[in-house]
Amino acid sequence: MRKHKNTEIRTLVMAAKIVSTAFRPMYYPVLSWLILFTFTRMALLPLEYKLMQMSILIAFTVALPLMLTLVYRNVRRLDALEMRKRKNRIVPYLMFIACYLIYLYVMSRYYIPYLLLSVVVVALCIQVACTLLSFFWKVSVHAAGSGAIIGGIAACSMLFAFNPLFWLGVAFLLAGMVGTSRMILRQHSLSQILVGILIGILCGFFGILRGFLFF
Repeated sequence: MRKHKNTEIRTLVMAAKIVSTAFRPMYYPVLSWLILFTFTRMALLPLEYKLMQMSILIAFTVALPLMLTLVYRNVRRLDALEMRKRKNRIVPYLMFIACYLIYLYVMSRYYIPYLLLSVVVVALCIQVACTLLSFFWKVSVHAAGSGAIIGGIAACSMLFAFNPLFWLGVAFLLAGMVGTSRMILRQHSLSQILVGILIGILCGFFGILRGFLFF
């Protein structure tokens, strides 16, 4: 009986690790672009254009920040456990902010659809909000990223006049999975998860509707 219970716990923890890894905050801009390129009129854009833009996005929002974070960890000689501490997460957050700013500065000078750039504006707003809050309190950036999907869908439903209930249901399910996985792994408390989701919803909603003010 105890062996069966231990197996269930290990399976639950493994599932939580998979969800937490698959939906890391840095992946949300890429995920959002994939949704836009698949389920909106942007699907009509040439494949070469979509692949080129996606490659640039991945380079600035995933590859470069990861490389800088790895260098930071090696210089400071921080292991994975040390990186979980609030004080050691601020510098990587700042690196992500810098990469987002560079990307927006460069790409805003080309003919990039506003909606694509607004996704990066949302990610930037989340990073800034979570970084400022990290000076005083630990908040879940994973939860903030999942919350941004909810806010972004609500904003897009207003811009393009479609019924968002199905997509909001999927987004809330995703947020629940991500938040639960972070609590199972004992990375965040329920309050940190809920605050993160709220930050994400606000940034996602207003970032899509008013992101043009950034430019």
